[in-house]
Amino acid sequence: MRKNTIFRSSNFKKMAWCDPQIEFEKDLYFPGEQVNGRAWVSTTGDQTARNVELTFIGKALTAWKNRGKRSEEAVANNLYKRSEETFFEIKNVVWTPENDKNVFPAGDYEWKFSFDLPKECPTSFEGTFGFIRYFVRVHIDVPHWLDTKVERAFSVSSTVDLNSIPGARDPVEVKVERMNNKLGCFPFLGNHGKVIYTIRSNKVGCVSGEKIIVTGTIENQSSKTLGPIRQTFLCKTKYRDETSETSIIANLSNCKTVDRVLGEMTKEVEIAPGATETFKISFEIPPVVSTIRSSKCISVEYFFTVTASRQWFDTSDPPALNLIFGNVPFLKKGVTELPPHTFVEKHAAQCWNNHIKPEFRYKVPYYGTVKNSSDN
Repeated sequence: MRKNTIFRSSNFKKMAWCDPQIEFEKDLYFPGEQVNGRAWVSTTGDQTARNVELTFIGKALTAWKNRGKRSEEAVANNLYKRSEETFFEIKNVVWTPENDKNVFPAGDYEWKFSFDLPKECPTSFEGTFGFIRYFVRVHIDVPHWLDTKVERAFSVSSTVDLNSIPGARDPVEVKVERMNNKLGCFPFLGNHGKVIYTIRSNKVGCVSGEKIIVTGTIENQSSKTLGPIRQTFLCKTKYRDETSETSIIANLSNCKTVDRVLGEMTKEVEIAPGATETFKISFEIPPVVSTIRSSKCISVEYFFTVTASRQWFDTSDPPALNLIFGNVPFLKKGVTELPPHTFVEKHAAQCWNNHIKPEFRYKVPYYGTVKNSSDN
């Protein structure tokens, strides 16, 4: 911690607490960087407080309600916690009273701070049922009354370098065989025969702003005509609780999965029995967070899915190709400088955001042309 500074005011009129304020030298940092900023609070009348504490926090957390009409809504208050993973938590008491009367004298108070981020920590992320968040908290312990608490978050962009991921440059092919059941998810009622899906990409890894091409075939070995072909790029976010890894049967109480469509296309075609149909889709990846696999609370994965004549009551997962989204693109041999890119604001904090001031939107690197919309 840096040296504290206190500016005393001569005005001792009794007033309620003013909201503490926090600011950073910048709003985006990288792992291993030093975070610098200041916190301050002003009162025009004497108050009572046991202490003032600054806490520097990096954590992943999930929270949701199990039942009710609002079970699909974000939990804004600090309730219904499912899992928590703390990367760091540094507490500093920056003010204590001079005696046991707990008098917080009127005045303007400022506390400058500085701390180092760990060299290994996951990228910032904000979702409906959880977050990976880095923030500073000001906590004023008020005796016999509600404490004053304010948090301000900042973005951390961890490096997901495609050049260092084995196999990320390699072409990939997935072949999936599915039975064309007569009644969706009830295979015991019989089927029309087999359908073979083949999905290909010239590489596994890609970054936001890049154009990706996926091709493939659908071989209809069933006795029923198929079509149309639906192709979808999907972001799948999984929020876990502390029992997810040990639970024998996964259910709604220990896991929440949110699918978000990034792009889709429908090809109107009929695939006769015994015929094979090809497909091809070209898709520019919007600004999105990189693949997240290092957190025990939250994972983010990206898939290309394809189906033909999927029945509405079929709850099985469609044939899918799993892609890795990084934030450092493939570089030519000997090149170390990154191509032009910018950082784009994403979704505002929803979960446990009641103490965050002002509204926080995390940032992700983007290698394409920036659009006006902040959410994609």
